[in-house]
Amino acid sequence: MQLPITVSSDADREHLFAKTVAPYALAFLVPFAVVLAAFAASGIYPFGDVSVMLYDMPLQYVDYFGWFSDVLRGDADLLYSNAAGLGGGMFSLFSYYLASPFNLLAAFWQPEDMPKFFSVLYLLKIPACALTCLTLLRGRFLAPAAANLRGARRATLAAPWWQHGLLVALASTYALSGYVLGYASNIMWLDGVIMLPLAALGAYRLVQRRSCAGLFVSCTAAVLFNWYTGYMVCLFSVLYFFCELARAEQLRGRRLATCVHFAATMLLAVGASLMVLLPTALSLLGGKGGGLVGLLSLVESLGLSHNPLAVPNLFCIGTLPGVNPHGNTPAIVISAFALVGLGVFFANGAVSKRAKLASGILFAVMASSLIFPVWTTVWSGFVVESSYTNRNGFAILLVLVLLAAEGMCRLGNLDRERRVRAIAWGGGAMTAVFAASIAATRVAKGTWLPSFKLAMIEIALLAGFTVLAAAIAHAGATAAETHGSGATDAASRKASDGSKQGAAAQSVAKPTAAAQTDAQQDAAPRIADSKTPGANLASAAGPAASRRIASAVACAALAILLVGEQVYASYLQLTPCCYPVSGYAGDVANMRAFYQQLPAQDAPDENGGIEFTRVANAAPYWGSTKAYGPDNMALLLAYSTFDHYSSTQESRIQELLAALGYTKYSPVGTYYRSQNIVADALLGVTHIVDDSAPAAATLAGTETLRGAYNLYRNDLALPLGWGTTGQTSVEWEEGQPFESQNALLNAAADNAANVFAAPSVSENDSDGTCRTFTITPAIDGPVMLYAPTLCLLDLFYDNGIMCDVYVDGRFVQTVGRRGSFNEVTLGEGRAGQPMQVSIVPLGDDSFEIKHKDGTPADTQHDFWDVDASDLLQAVSVDVGSLSEQLSRIKAAGSFTLTAYENGHIAATFNAAQDETLVISQPYENGWSVTVNGQPAELNPAYEGLMGAQVPAGENTIELRYLTPGLVPGAIVSIASVTLFGVWRAAARKRSMGARQS
Repeated sequence: MQLPITVSSDADREHLFAKTVAPYALAFLVPFAVVLAAFAASGIYPFGDVSVMLYDMPLQYVDYFGWFSDVLRGDADLLYSNAAGLGGGMFSLFSYYLASPFNLLAAFWQPEDMPKFFSVLYLLKIPACALTCLTLLRGRFLAPAAANLRGARRATLAAPWWQHGLLVALASTYALSGYVLGYASNIMWLDGVIMLPLAALGAYRLVQRRSCAGLFVSCTAAVLFNWYTGYMVCLFSVLYFFCELARAEQLRGRRLATCVHFAATMLLAVGASLMVLLPTALSLLGGKGGGLVGLLSLVESLGLSHNPLAVPNLFCIGTLPGVNPHGNTPAIVISAFALVGLGVFFANGAVSKRAKLASGILFAVMASSLIFPVWTTVWSGFVVESSYTNRNGFAILLVLVLLAAEGMCRLGNLDRERRVRAIAWGGGAMTAVFAASIAATRVAKGTWLPSFKLAMIEIALLAGFTVLAAAIAHAGATAAETHGSGATDAASRKASDGSKQGAAAQSVAKPTAAAQTDAQQDAAPRIADSKTPGANLASAAGPAASRRIASAVACAALAILLVGEQVYASYLQLTPCCYPVSGYAGDVANMRAFYQQLPAQDAPDENGGIEFTRVANAAPYWGSTKAYGPDNMALLLAYSTFDHYSSTQESRIQELLAALGYTKYSPVGTYYRSQNIVADALLGVTHIVDDSAPAAATLAGTETLRGAYNLYRNDLALPLGWGTTGQTSVEWEEGQPFESQNALLNAAADNAANVFAAPSVSENDSDGTCRTFTITPAIDGPVMLYAPTLCLLDLFYDNGIMCDVYVDGRFVQTVGRRGSFNEVTLGEGRAGQPMQVSIVPLGDDSFEIKHKDGTPADTQHDFWDVDASDLLQAVSVDVGSLSEQLSRIKAAGSFTLTAYENGHIAATFNAAQDETLVISQPYENGWSVTVNGQPAELNPAYEGLMGAQVPAGENTIELRYLTPGLVPGAIVSIASVTLFGVWRAAARKRSMGARQS
C-alpha cells in the first residue's frame, strides 16, 4: 500500500520544491545563462550585430527557416516549391531540417529576421538538452526502481541534497558540450541531442519494469523531429538496452521476454514514424543523399581516423570541430568535471564489477567510432561522412555523463576515506591520461593541439575539479550527523516505498555494495562514515559544523569553476561566428526590391493565360560571391530559378543540369553562374540577372543589384511547355556540355544541326603564374569556355582546381570551386578577332586527394600538366542557327499557361500533331497529369524534365504534385500507434487482474 505524499508545513513545501522543481529550473537556467554570457562576450545578437550562423547555416538553413516561416503564415506550400532548383518537392527537406516543434515559433518572425531567430533557438534548445538529460539522470540514479510518478517523487525526496546538485551540474555539461555548441549550426541535430536521454530512460525502464511507453514515445518523436538523428537515437537505444539488460541481475529467466518487449516497442515506434520515414526515404532514393550509400560505403571507411593515443586530446577545451573530411576533428569537448566523474566511475569500489564491465563495454563501443571510421559510417546511416565528422558524438557524451553520474552518486555508499581515495584515483588517472595524450600528439605532429595554452588549461581544470571534489567528499557529513540515529535506513525504506523492488530493498538491513543490484544501490544512497549511526550528536556538533562550512565553500568554488569553464568553453566554440544579422536582412530587402521589376507571378499574357517567369540569377544572393556554393534565398523570392542547395534535391535534375554545363553533380546542389545560351532557351529562362549584357537579351529594368548586376529579358526563351516529335531521351557524355546541349536541341527540334562553331585555340608561353591562350572565333557570336579537368568530375565530394578566368585582362569568373563548375560565357566574339584568355590557378593543395584511379588530384596534375586540348573546350554560338531550331520547336504547338502554383500547373496546348508535350519542370515521382480530363502517363523527358503524350488539336493539361508515400505512411503510423495502445492496455489489464487475484 502506498501512502499519500503529505505536505504539512511551509518547510515541507520548500523541501518538496527544492528537490523537485528547483533542479529542473536550475538545469534550464544554468545553460541559458552560460550561453547568454557567451553571446554577450562575442557580441552575438541580442548583444550585437553578430549572428550565430556558421558553416551551412548562412548557405542553407537560414533560407529554409525563412521559407518555413512563409509556410506557417500561408504564403508558401509545405510539399512543393517552384523556387527550389527549377521546382522540387519539399517534404523531405522539411522532415530533415524543419520538423522540430521548436520551429513553429518561426511563424512569429519575418524571413529576413531568421538570424535573430537562431539566437532564440540556441537559448531554448540548449537548455532543453539539460532538462532531458537531468530527467534521465534523476530517473536512473535517484528513482531507479520507482514503479510510478508517486514512487519516483518519494525516492527523489529521500535522495541527499548533494546528489541533486551533482546531477544538475552534469546535465549542464551535456547541454554545453562541444557537440551541442560546435555543431549547433546544424540546428536540426539538437532535437536528437534532446531526445536521446529520454530514449535511454525509456530503455532503462523497460528493462526494470517492462514499461514500454517512454521508449515508444521518445523514439517515435526523435524520428519525427529529425529522422537523421532519430536513427542514431534508435541505434543507441538498442545498445543501451543491452547494456542495462546485462547489468540487471534480477531478470534471471525473464531476459528473453524483456527482449521481445523491446523489439516490439522499437518496431512499433518505427511504424509510428513512417508518416515521415516513408516519404522521406522515397524522396532520397531520387535525391543524391550523398556519395556512396549502403554496405559499399563501409569499404570506403576502412582504416583509422585518429591515432588511439590522441583520442583523449580531442576532449580538450577549445577544440573546434572539423566540418570537412580533411579536418576531421569531432565535436566531443565536454567539461573536465564530467571527465573526472568518468575516472571516478572506474575507481569507485561501490560500483559493482558487473556494472563496470557492461557500462565500460558500452563506452568503448561508442568511443571506438572516434578511431574506426567504418563504425562512424554505420552511425551516419551507411553514408560516408562528407563533413561534420563523428555525428554520433552526442551519444558518446551521454554515455560519458551517465558513467560520471553513477560514479559520483555511488560515492555516497563509501566512507569518507574511500570516497576521497576514489576521487583522487579517478581524477588523477584522467589527468594523467590527458597529459600523456597531449605529449603523444606533440611528439607525433610536432605541435600542441589545440594549443599549449588550452592544453595547460585543461590539465589545470582536471586537477582543480579533482581537488575540489575530494575536498567536498572529505568535508561531507556522516550519516549520523546529517540524519540522526536510524535516519538513513528510514529514508532508504521511504525511497523504495511503492516500487517493484521495495520489498527486496527492505528485506536486507545493510546490503554490501557487491550484493546489491544496481537499482537497490541507487535507491538507497547513503553516506556512512561511522559504524554507530546513533553516536552522540552533541559531541559531534562542532566538527560537523566546521565540515559543513568547508563543504559549502568547496561546493561554491566548484560551482564557480564549473560555470567559468563553461562560459569560456562556450565563448571559444562561438568565436568563428562573424556573419552580421543586419547584413542578411539587408540582402533580403535588396533582392526583393530588385525582383519587383519582374512580372507578377499571375500577370496576364497576350494569349489570355498568365505569364511564366523563370529567373537565371548570376549574382550572389548573400555574401560577395557564388564561387563557394549556392544558397537558398531564391525560396524567399518565390520565382522559379536554378539555385538550390540541399541534400534532398531530386538527382535527375541535378544530372541534367550537370550534363548541360550549369553545375557539377555534387552535394552542393544546383546554381546559375553564367549565361548558357542554348540550354537557357530550352529550359524557359525568361530573365537573366548578370553583370554584363547576355546575348540575345534586352534590358528589362532600371534597378541595379550590388552596383553591377542588371535585369535582362531573354528573347530566345521557350515557354514552360513545348511540343516535340523527336526523341525525348538523350545519352549524355560526361564532361562534354556543348555536345550535350546540341544533342538536346536537335532532339527537341527533331532536326539535325550544329549551332556551335569551333574557334582556333593556341597556347602562349607561360610565365609560371598562369596559362594564357589565344582564342580566335570563326564566326560572330558569344564565345563559351569549359574546363573539365578543373572540375575533377570523377570526385563527388571534393572541390575542383580553383582558378580565375580573365579575357583581355578583364576578370570574368572564378571556376573550379564548389559553386563554379560551370561553362563560362567569355563575351561576344567577332570572326577573326583574337581574344586573350588567361587562367590563373588559386587552388589549395594542402589536402591530399586522389582521382578514382589513384592518381593525384591537384593543381600540378590537373592544370599544369594537362594538354591545352584537354584543359579547354571553346565554342562560338551561331545565334541565327539557334533561332531557327527554336522556331521549329515553337511550331510544334501553342502553349498557354493558365495556372502556375506550387505543386499545380494548368495549361492549354494546341498540338500540331500527335506528339510529346515537354514541361521544363523537374520530373519527380509525385507528379501526375491529366490530358483533357483523363489521367495520362507522365514520363521523364531528357532524363530530368516532364513529358506527356498529347493528341493533335486543342488540349487541356493539368499537373498536380503529391509527396510520394505521404498517405500510406500516415496510415501505417496511425495503425502502429493504435496497435501499441491496444497492446499496452491489454498488458495493463492483465497486470491489474494478476494483482487483484
